Amino acid sequence: MLVRRWLDAAGITDPVLRHCYTVCVRELAGADGGTARWQGLRSAPARARPHAAALLAHGCRADLCVDSGPVEDRQRRFTQFVETTWAAFATGGSHDPVLHATVHTYRTFDMPLSVVEDMFSAMQRDLDFRDFTTFDELRQWCMQMTGGPMAMVHRATGAVTEPGYELLVRELSVFAQLTDVLRDLSEDLDDGRLYLPLEDLDRFRVRAEDLKAKRWTPAMADLIAFEAERVTGHLRMAAEVDHAPVNALLHAYREYMALITAAVLAAGQDVLHRPVQPPLGTLLNVWRPRMRAVVPC
Repeated sequence: MLVRRWLDAAGITDPVLRHCYTVCVRELAGADGGTARWQGLRSAPARARPHAAALLAHGCRADLCVDSGPVEDRQRRFTQFVETTWAAFATGGSHDPVLHATVHTYRTFDMPLSVVEDMFSAMQRDLDFRDFTTFDELRQWCMQMTGGPMAMVHRATGAVTEPGYELLVRELSVFAQLTDVLRDLSEDLDDGRLYLPLEDLDRFRVRAEDLKAKRWTPAMADLIAFEAERVTGHLRMAAEVDHAPVNALLHAYREYMALITAAVLAAGQDVLHRPVQPPLGTLLNVWRPRMRAVVPC
């Protein structure tokens, strides 16, 4: 019922498109329930939710190819997904509901395909993983992986209407991705991926082989605290500047990221052995004011 209201609000009347967007919403709810992507979707205006769901569902599918299933099968699945995505854009649609809705959203908002190219390049780097030497190198990867897609979602919601606001969202995405790196450190290590820059490890005399083997050392606490301060320091600076009309949205993201980084610091050496996740109710409280603002849709 709710999805039908969103589709009506978006002016999407074609039965095929309505089905495709509904599939996107269902996939996103099942794959990402309770996290920032799903709650962010529910915080968007009703007219924008189908389009945001398509973009997020497409990103989730790509993530699944790269991060789940047998390691030896990931490249094949990702290559196939990339090829079917470009075929959908070339022909103007697809029999796959998520791809069909994604193409429709990109065309509706005249979004640049370079965003998809950058995201795929960043994901391919994950498959051909090599350690990040510097923070600048990590920052560039974050911009490709998350910056463009996040900016397009906010373009669809109407929160980003000027180039300056889009740059702001892209910059925020770097620290949102770093927050995820800290939260998911244990899982990434299980996959053979260390996203923390080697220059930072050297600064605190942390050996990469100890991190990769999940051998905790006292110096690791200082390293984690340094990376967490990178996030919270950016959040403090961002909070001091008036970014209307995206203030409410940025405030929600800042609160969400602050909760995650605080939980990472509280976890101590457990950060090497399990993903860090604050209580769901606490995270939901971040998004509830935004959700109430768009009630009753």
